[in-house]
Amino acid sequence: MLLQPAILKKSMPFGRFMIFNLKSGINLSDLKKILKTIKFDQHIIVGFGKKLMNKLGIEVTDYRQFPQLDVSVDIPATHGDLFVFMRDNEPGKVAIKSLPIKALLKPFFETQLQVDGFKYLGQADGYGHDLTGYEDGTENPLGGDAVKAVVREDGSTFVQVQQWQHDLTKFNGFSQQQKDHTIGRSLATNKELEDAPASSHVNRSDQGTFDIEADILRRSLPWANEHGEGLVFMSFCENLDRFEVQMCRMAGLNDGISDALFTFSKVLNSAYFYCPPVNTEFALKID
Repeated sequence: MLLQPAILKKSMPFGRFMIFNLKSGINLSDLKKILKTIKFDQHIIVGFGKKLMNKLGIEVTDYRQFPQLDVSVDIPATHGDLFVFMRDNEPGKVAIKSLPIKALLKPFFETQLQVDGFKYLGQADGYGHDLTGYEDGTENPLGGDAVKAVVREDGSTFVQVQQWQHDLTKFNGFSQQQKDHTIGRSLATNKELEDAPASSHVNRSDQGTFDIEADILRRSLPWANEHGEGLVFMSFCENLDRFEVQMCRMAGLNDGISDALFTFSKVLNSAYFYCPPVNTEFALKID
């Protein structure tokens, strides 16, 4: 069995994040049939939530739902039954490619969330930037390290999806030093600051400072619509502990120091999904 092909492929500049919830009273056999008709290529990623996995009889011992953290900052665990990420090199192509998928799913699922993302700044073949201006994804693992961080033995993986809304007016009112200390990097050079405070995002989420392997593959995109602006954080890992240990430190769970991101940004929704493997015909492997 194989990893869904879009997961390790190079990022594309536009994407649509969609989360769906199961309707009641659906026929299991029909549900399996429609899911098996989805063909996987470099444009689409699909993840299953707990309720859908239970419906399909899929058991993954180390999958769990996003936790409700007892911390001073608000990190809502909103969950979801099905996650679909569609991507392409033009926003119109993303919209057009999404239409048949949404039509296919409509008899079985209600749309919970749909957010369109886009690449901001950066080189065409490199990482983009958050709307704060700072590069996103600098510490991503590469090559064999990415495979090790992401791919489970059976070709599956886990995806974390978390929508953040920024108060850019507030952030843009910070001095340049305060901005750099909030992120933990120099905007001018993208280098980590040696004197960054413990609350800086870099110090809260540095993947090499945990007691476990914490490398994850980030594929986030900024968003902007009538509700505001921010970042849809999306990452992949072979074990949810890799992400969760970082999220807990960002939230200040152990030492009470929350990530400085929370001084200008808030989490709107959070969910974990299981990305099942595909077979050699690039269709979902569902028994």
